[in-house]
Amino acid sequence: MPEDRRRPRYSRTSAEAKRMLALGESGHYEFKSALNSVTPALFATLANWVALDPSRKVAHLLVGVKEQTDEATGLVRGVPSGLPRGLDNAVDVIQNKAKETYPIPVDIFVVEEGTKEVLPFVRVEIRPTMPPHYDAEGRRQTRQGRSTRALTDDELLRIYLDREAGSFAARFRQTSDELQAAVGTVGTQVDQIAQAINVSIAQPILELTVTARRAASAADAAADSATAAEEASSSAASAASSAESTADLVGFDVRKVEGLVNDLYDVVEDLRENAPEFLAARVVTLRRDVWWKFTVDTWERTSDQAQRLARRLNELLSGEIALDDARNTWELRVWKHLLSDREAQRGQRGTLKWWEAVMKTVNEYSEHPTYQAPELPDLRAELQADLDRFMEDETSETNRFRKLLEP
Repeated sequence: MPEDRRRPRYSRTSAEAKRMLALGESGHYEFKSALNSVTPALFATLANWVALDPSRKVAHLLVGVKEQTDEATGLVRGVPSGLPRGLDNAVDVIQNKAKETYPIPVDIFVVEEGTKEVLPFVRVEIRPTMPPHYDAEGRRQTRQGRSTRALTDDELLRIYLDREAGSFAARFRQTSDELQAAVGTVGTQVDQIAQAINVSIAQPILELTVTARRAASAADAAADSATAAEEASSSAASAASSAESTADLVGFDVRKVEGLVNDLYDVVEDLRENAPEFLAARVVTLRRDVWWKFTVDTWERTSDQAQRLARRLNELLSGEIALDDARNTWELRVWKHLLSDREAQRGQRGTLKWWEAVMKTVNEYSEHPTYQAPELPDLRAELQADLDRFMEDETSETNRFRKLLEP
């Protein structure tokens, strides 16, 4: 059931709960009549059972329910037995026990069933978060029919690999969606991007596959080593450690591939920012910013000079924007430089005189688009006058110029 439709409370036993009671205890459904039978190990066991099979989505624990065998048919079904200390206490205990599972508490959703009936009970939906889960004693277990057993070494490995693969898949899907959105605006760069994806991702994915196969072989070897019954416990622990270590290796490869994807996304972002359509859109945004800042600076000025200046600036900023990469890149730099100079003005605002100078500068550049030449102070004269003093003085022309050389 979708999360936004789940109900946490039913005054009468829900149809879903009635179905579970009728089917009886199994891998999917666990019945506990006593609240003290609900332990962190139980939550970890049920969550691991779900994690072992991709087709499984959730396990159900019914607390305050006992088993009853039909003498005529021999079938076992669940019968509500109630919660002596009440529903609120039961819910608190269940939530606290779930928090004592590791490495991250399992995900639970608690449903109070039959709250207005004589024998209410609790239904708990259990889902894994970061399997394999275990309790404070480190027990990694799963369900087998109606009984509980330790996870085998190959099951542990499979869970670790599935966990890493799932985490990578989620992150990759997000990055992939962002890449697709970016590629849509890049146009002629698509072939270059496709080639980069082939070179940067195909080979790491192949290496990841080889590592996974190596991990599976390691798990098989670990399983074969458990030959004596008295060594089964220590062998299982060793196998689990081997599986976890191998999964960590796979996880490292996954993170390496993810890093390559993110690097590629950065490349696409750079390409997109320099695409003709995107440059034009940036010019539109910056022109709006300029008009807003002019309004903030001059809205109180009602003189003829202010009115003329507003009309001229409006006419300039409302002009068409051609899909000309060089010109739009130039305009972005000019406006950014001028707005940066505005921040250095008193009160971080431009006077009418300052805005007049801005208009003059932009009009001159519009007629003859050029990049501003660098200022080259007479550093030789300063150093010849007193080398040591000017090299140590952070405010000297020499040191200010050196800072401009830093990337």
